[in-house]
Order: sequence, then C-alpha cells, then structure tokens
Amino acid sequence: MAEYDLVIRGGTIVDGTNIPRFKADLAIKDGRVAKISGKISSAGAKEIDAQGCIVAPGAIDLHTHYDAQLNWDPYASISGWFGVTSVSVGQCGFGFAPTRPEDRELNMRMMNRIEAIPLKSMQLGMRWDWETFPEYLDSLDRQGLGVNVGALVPFSPLRGYVIGMREARSRTSVTEAELNRMKDILREAMQAGAFGFSADKNLEDRTEDGSALPSHVASPAEFLGLSEVLSEFGVGHMGWTIGISNNAKEQHTLLAEMMRRSGRPLHVALGDENDGYAWASEAREEGLPVVIQQTSMNPVAEFTLAEYNMFDYMPHWIEPLVGTAEERAAKLRNPAAREAMKDDVVARPHERTNWNTMTVVEVKNERNRQFEGMTLAELGQTQDKHPLDAWFDLAIDEDMQTLFSHNLADRGDDLIASRIMNPYSHISLSDGGAHIRYLTISTWPVHFLAYWVRERAITTLEHAHYKMSAYPAWLSDYKGRGTLRVGDYADIMIYNLDELGFVYNKPTYAHDFPGNEWRRVEKPTGMRYILVNGEVTFKDNECTGALPGKLLRSYDMVG
Repeated sequence: MAEYDLVIRGGTIVDGTNIPRFKADLAIKDGRVAKISGKISSAGAKEIDAQGCIVAPGAIDLHTHYDAQLNWDPYASISGWFGVTSVSVGQCGFGFAPTRPEDRELNMRMMNRIEAIPLKSMQLGMRWDWETFPEYLDSLDRQGLGVNVGALVPFSPLRGYVIGMREARSRTSVTEAELNRMKDILREAMQAGAFGFSADKNLEDRTEDGSALPSHVASPAEFLGLSEVLSEFGVGHMGWTIGISNNAKEQHTLLAEMMRRSGRPLHVALGDENDGYAWASEAREEGLPVVIQQTSMNPVAEFTLAEYNMFDYMPHWIEPLVGTAEERAAKLRNPAAREAMKDDVVARPHERTNWNTMTVVEVKNERNRQFEGMTLAELGQTQDKHPLDAWFDLAIDEDMQTLFSHNLADRGDDLIASRIMNPYSHISLSDGGAHIRYLTISTWPVHFLAYWVRERAITTLEHAHYKMSAYPAWLSDYKGRGTLRVGDYADIMIYNLDELGFVYNKPTYAHDFPGNEWRRVEKPTGMRYILVNGEVTFKDNECTGALPGKLLRSYDMVG
C-alpha cells in the first residue's frame, strides 16, 4: 500500500496562515495533508504536477443561497468552479428547514421572490425528504456532495414553523411558550450539527406577494432568546443582513447585545449606512467579535422588468413588480403608480436608480435598436420624457423583455479596497445560488486574486488567502479547514496566478437547471485543479464526477 494517496509536486505553497510562500511538495493521505516538504517520495501515489502554480487552501464562502441548488447540483456551481471548497447555506434567514409539508410551496415562492431562484427548478428539483432541520442535514449528508457544506438555521422558516408561515409575516411578537419552542428547535438543530442561525432586516427582501418577512416583524426578544441558546454550545455564529434599512442604529444596539448574550461571533452584511464600519470598530474595542461581510466586486446586475425584484426597498415599487410579466406591464402603465414610484426615487436616492448609470443593454425589437447602449437619462432626453417613463415605455413595448443594467452597490475602487483590507471584514461573500439570472459574483475568488492582488497589488498573496480561507474558517468554526498544515483537510486550489481570469468576456447563459431553466454563468482561466478532502473535483474546468464533499456538523468542531 502506498504511503500517500496523492502528492502535489513542485508548487509554491501559500498555506493560509499568512506566513511567506515557499516551494515544496505536499502529500495527502485519507483526505488530509500528511506531509509538506521540499522533496517527497511518491512511492506509488498519484501525482499532480504543480510546477509554476500556487498551491493554496480552497476558498470558503460563508454567504451563499445554495439551499435549493444543492438538491440537484452537488458542486454548488458557480462557486465550486472557482476554487470554493466549503460553503455555508441558510444565510439571511432564508431556507427550507424546518418546513411543514403544507408550507413547502410558500417557502419556495418566498425564495423565488427574494433570491430569484427559478420556482420551476425548485418545484422539480427539490427532494423534500425532510421536515425538521436535523432531517434536512441528514438529507444533504445522504445525497453526496462535491463541496463541504455547513448550515445555519434560517430564522424566517423557524418562526413560521412555530406560529404558521402566514401569521409569521405579520405578528410582531410571540408568546413565552412559542419563544421556548423556537429555542428548542434551534437547540435540536445545534445538537444535530447546525452552525448557528441567521436573520434578515433588509427592506429590499420581500415575500412573493410583497409582504414583510417574518424576520422583519419579529421582536428583539426572539433574537435575544435564540442568541442565548448559542451560548450553550460554544460553537457557531450568527448571520445577519442589515441591507437597506431605516433603523440601522437600532439594529447595531440589538446585535451588540446578541453578541454579549451568545458569546459567539456575528457575521453581518451592512447596508448603506455610512457608520457601519465605525460601529463595528467600536464593538471590537468592547471585545465583541463582529465580522463584516464585504464583497470585493462592484455587483452590476443585468435584468428584465419581467421578473426583477431588487427595487423592493421602495414602498411604491413593490406591488407594480409583483406578478407575471403581463400583470407587471399593466400596473406599470398606470400614471398614478408611476408618479408614486418617481417620488420614492427622490425620497430614497440610490445608485440602483441613478438614471446616468442605468443602461439599455439589449432590445428585442429592431425598431428599438438605436436605444442600445443609452443610459436611461439619455433615453429620456431622446424621447423628451422623464427617464422612468422612457424606461417603462420601452420595456412595455417589448413585452418586458428588454435587458437593462445597473449597479447594485457602486462604491468605487478606493472605498472597496479600504473595506477589503479592514481587519474586521472578510470577502467570502457571493450570494451564490441566488439572483442567477442577474449576477455572477460567486466568481469572487478568481476576481480577488487576479484583480486586487495581481493587478492592483493592494495586498500580498499570503494575506489574500488568509482573508479568503483561514479567516472565514475561524468565523464559521470549520476547524481543520482554511489552511494547509499537516493534519488539515486537503481542500486545495492549484492555479497559475499569471493566467487567472475569465473564459468569457461577459457571462454567458446555460440552461442547466431543472425544467431547462437558464442562468448566467462564467468559467475561470488558470485554475488547474480543485481538490476537496484530497480528491480532485475539477481539472481545467472539467468535472471529475467525484463527490468527496462532507456535510459539516458543528458538534465535530468542539473539543
């Protein structure tokens, strides 16, 4: 029998710990790093030639929405194509467990509205061989995985499971008995291996009919009670999305108290508030372990008004953009609705409705070809209309199929660079599995290395892999992952830094979801191998078919 299963030969190792890179061989046995040395005898083991390549820990993505997609795609693509070897699901308080059978359709429709996952794909592709959260984990464990998966308990279905999904959207408090039941469910989930819980206060996230989320209306007592449950386990964290908000400061106060009561880290997605980083710094000075979710990319969405939902933070935009394309078009013809929508744009200015940056990307009718490439400001000027009227009129003329683009969060390179390098931020944030028709920011590992490290040189390669792997592994309690030291799990990306980039000039389309539903996809260049638990899952973008991923359970991380 060979001493090792695999030897990665001649690469430059960046091990995730922030120590300087070095050239060495790396041997793997039983899914773990067995030896790192300048020369390792293969003695019958398989070999990978890593000459000229970086050998680094796989990226860990802590903000994804692959809860549904993992049912039919065990590699969590796009993330699994770009060097991500471990993902966290259940973010933002959204997910599918616990869910009673009678609430399955409602929860799928809610996820369709908020995260823009095709409803047809969920209806056809989800197994639904679970009801409780422990049963959901067991289902993932049975299916076979191409990446490692850790799961948070999502607040909205948890609350709905106790008081009913419909009522959970409107009732602003729970009884003591109901809160105790919520706490018991979280406790059972943690005992089964959950890594904490998550919730969302983002005003742009709405249910399928435009109503509030359970987490929007829930009382502080509910979140504090669940935080106290986490204190019993000494593992896990709390995920929280502030997003676009009217009460960020109130949430800061609540979140600080949740950290005090739980003793666990907080993983927070800030919104537009300018003082979010200042608050995080103050919380850190108190000793509270807050970590900010920071994207390393300017997310630019391409969308049609037939199904887009990213304007739900404005109250008069919700109802006109609920329903089928035909129903939306009818409502957008209403002059009174348009005037109210214009008032919302003035009351809540945002780059998403900056008429000078919103662009007509592609029209469907030849008679409108002249408008391609115009901003909405230019479109309105050309037609002597308000930009919003020109925008809606064009979309309606094309049966709501005109393709537009806008910035979801344009911060500029200098501000993004400063936030990326903030010691309290991490960059393992993709929204992978969500908004699949509009965004491909789950390409972030390659973008970060190619753009910010190679081109902009804002940090070292060593620090980059610490931010991509070791830091999120610490936050999530994915012990033995995120670094390449003897005894660690062999989750590895092997790449040529000079060649890192993208196959396509812009994302293309793939009809690879259940029901032949389409999504935007991208592929990397320069990514030679991706290994999960010591087995190759991708070689030069070709899937090997191996399923070495593990369902991670938090109880394995204690002690």
